[in-house]
Amino acid sequence: MTNPSEATGSDSHDQGTGSVADPLADILAWSRNCPVWQRDALRRLCIKGRLDESDTSDLISLCKHRGKDATVFTAEHIPDPDAASATLNLRTIRGVKNVNALKPDEVLTFGKKEKGLTVVYGDNGAGKSGYARILKQVCRSRAPANQNGILPNIHAETAGQQQAVIEYTADGENKCAKWTADHTDNTALSGISIFDRNTANVHVQNANDVAYTPMPMRVLEQLAEICKQVSQRIKQDIQELEQLTPAIIRRPQCHDDTAVGKLIARLGEQTKVQEVRALATLNDAEKARMATLQGDIGTDPHNKARQVRALRDRLDAFSTKFEALQKAVDDEQVVHLMALNKVYQTARTAAEAAAGDLFADEPLPDIGTDVWRTLWDAARHYSEERVYPDESFPFTGDDARCVLCQQELNDDAADRFKRFEDFVKDDTKRKENMAGEEYRAALDEIVRADITIADIQATIALIRDELNDDELAETAGRAAVTLKWRIRAIRRNHRLGNQAALPTAATWPADAVAVHTTNLSDRIRVLLAENESEERRRMRTEFAELKDREWLATIQNDIIAEIDRRKRRAMLKETLKDTTTNRITTKSGEIAERLVTNALRERFTDEIAKLDLRALKIELRKGQANYGIPRFKVSLIGKPDAPLGEVLSEGEHRCVALAAFLAELATTESRSAIVFDDPVSSLDHMHRKSVAYRLAEEGKSRQVIVFTHDIAFLFLLDQACREKGALIAFRSVSRNDDYAGLVQQDPPVRAQSLDKVIDGLQKQFDNEKYFYESGEHNQWERTVDGLQKRLRVTWERAVEEALSPVFKRLSDKVDTTGLAKVTVLKIDDCNKMREAYGRCSPLLHSAPDALNRPIPPPGAVQAEITTLRTWVADIRQRQGEIDRM
Repeated sequence: MTNPSEATGSDSHDQGTGSVADPLADILAWSRNCPVWQRDALRRLCIKGRLDESDTSDLISLCKHRGKDATVFTAEHIPDPDAASATLNLRTIRGVKNVNALKPDEVLTFGKKEKGLTVVYGDNGAGKSGYARILKQVCRSRAPANQNGILPNIHAETAGQQQAVIEYTADGENKCAKWTADHTDNTALSGISIFDRNTANVHVQNANDVAYTPMPMRVLEQLAEICKQVSQRIKQDIQELEQLTPAIIRRPQCHDDTAVGKLIARLGEQTKVQEVRALATLNDAEKARMATLQGDIGTDPHNKARQVRALRDRLDAFSTKFEALQKAVDDEQVVHLMALNKVYQTARTAAEAAAGDLFADEPLPDIGTDVWRTLWDAARHYSEERVYPDESFPFTGDDARCVLCQQELNDDAADRFKRFEDFVKDDTKRKENMAGEEYRAALDEIVRADITIADIQATIALIRDELNDDELAETAGRAAVTLKWRIRAIRRNHRLGNQAALPTAATWPADAVAVHTTNLSDRIRVLLAENESEERRRMRTEFAELKDREWLATIQNDIIAEIDRRKRRAMLKETLKDTTTNRITTKSGEIAERLVTNALRERFTDEIAKLDLRALKIELRKGQANYGIPRFKVSLIGKPDAPLGEVLSEGEHRCVALAAFLAELATTESRSAIVFDDPVSSLDHMHRKSVAYRLAEEGKSRQVIVFTHDIAFLFLLDQACREKGALIAFRSVSRNDDYAGLVQQDPPVRAQSLDKVIDGLQKQFDNEKYFYESGEHNQWERTVDGLQKRLRVTWERAVEEALSPVFKRLSDKVDTTGLAKVTVLKIDDCNKMREAYGRCSPLLHSAPDALNRPIPPPGAVQAEITTLRTWVADIRQRQGEIDRM
């Protein structure tokens, strides 16, 4: 078995990664088939090494706009890979505020050399973990962020911002990073790696990413990560757009089988806005039809049929009147009437001429005129009907009287009556009478066709309000009015006997009215049909179509907005194809096979050997890649599925995890610092020693910082570094009643050399003896009490050193070669030691007040320190003489 003390720090880097120049060129060629926005991301990654929030925002926008205005990755953007591998070393943690109970503004320093170990020791609760947590916030830590959280000082009166300043070097150049709880202004410290209990769990129990990767793999890793971020953002945008869909569209208030229902069901980015607008627009006729259907469906069909029949009959009656009026006043009738009038006027003129010749000598004028004829006809009617019903007109017999003036007729009057009657019965007058009767009959027929204003108003109201046809109502009204004007003009002309031009009448819309009549008849038929008849079903279907279109009109703006959202969603879903990581995974796997995988497996095997764990028969296996990042798992050889975290003991578990952690360091050329936070907690002594020698070995080639509360591990680290020739520095952290994290630049007293402890006793005595000299006896009593406690512990350390040639505290072996050195001890040495040890006790234990022992003066205390120093020097001298024998 390989002794870990025989390994050298330089070996840990021999099997590092291969050259990265060719993979970078390979990535460039590969990127030409990547989406344009990814090529821009590669450019940024190669130039900057890491993407910030601004880059992420830009790349999200570029992806959404399919790479518009992107600047793609070219050969000129490939950096010098060696320039990116700066060596980072920690110098100090200072300016600490509001972190756990750490004392503000304490300064924790680390070894000044670029190589070697700095061991920070502190008991539980001393505050060392607070400093370690700060580093976990800014350095590379595998533990989840919630496990690295830092609490403020719960005892502080007021809360303040948590902050600290970390000073470090990058390739020897001094730098600093300010950390606050919500921001770190320098990401370069992520090159420093941290191992702790949580890291151990990740390494052993889970498949984990290769956290330490060559530049080409790191570029692909971050490209995969930005793909994931962009994908998540686009999915979030898609989800937000989906959430904007109104409930009225998700749960539409329409029928599934109507045109509107089908439109909503297939609503998508291809839906035409014009189609929505057209379907949502109802003209007046469609609105009227919907109102009609609503009335027909919602009432008693037989009662409704009677109402519709009455409406149809009224419409027929009005239409018949207007059709008769139009026929009565058309041009043919007007010409015919004018012709009759002309015949009549001719006959009349002839009759008047004949009358003029016959009655020129009559005492009254205008005999034979129309006025006279009217009077004569009245006289005839009166005579034949009332006065002389049995006598022919005119009656001129005995006792006859004039039916007009009722005077007895003399011979002249009787003769005049007979002449008048003969004239009326004369052919000329007869022709006049016939022509006049025909003319008047034609005129009366036209007059009878006339309509009232009330009929016109009623007709317009019926068509407009009950048939809901405004256009026809306007047309019918115009026709009715102009027909009314025309008949009035005809009557006026014939009354006045002039031939003034007649107004033109609009044509009565008989065909349009007939359509309504037919529709009303159809409605009557449907209303009287069976409820489940085809006619009734069609009526309900038609009403549903119109009602859904009316509903669509109320939400058409929502529909149009939704179409736009669906278009944007479709575009975003299309862009999601540009965020897949399949090709990145494949390419990363290819590069990992060349640069990481073999080296990682070999280094893990080496680390297992260095930590004396080969008997466990474990290996590092490659698992499935995730977002382009190779993943590995520690497993048992031959039983890869066994739960290794449950099989291993706690010590083995931690050592295996440490081996995996150190193996990963072989995949990077960086020699930056590494930090171990209690790497051997609860380990058995054998594993402690293996780990101590391995860390000492690593400390020969880089800065190693170890936080520990295990004093035995501290001794082992000291021993391992001395044997390996590695530099080592110690820091101790303690606490008082108020604060933790008080830093001392020395190891804890228990870990200091005996000479340094005695020098510390002397220094404290020299600094505080003035309390006695100045009369501050209470303070001097506390000083004496503290010195006596330290003297007691130091005497124990002195005895331990005297026996150390054979066995040492916390050692796992007895060195028999040193037995001779123990023989120098004599009974006098033992007595002196016991007497001095006893003198340290009086003030360490309570005593009755009656004893009232006086406080030792400075001279007595100095004598005790001198006795201790002399005793140690004497033993060392005698043991040294044996070494020289």
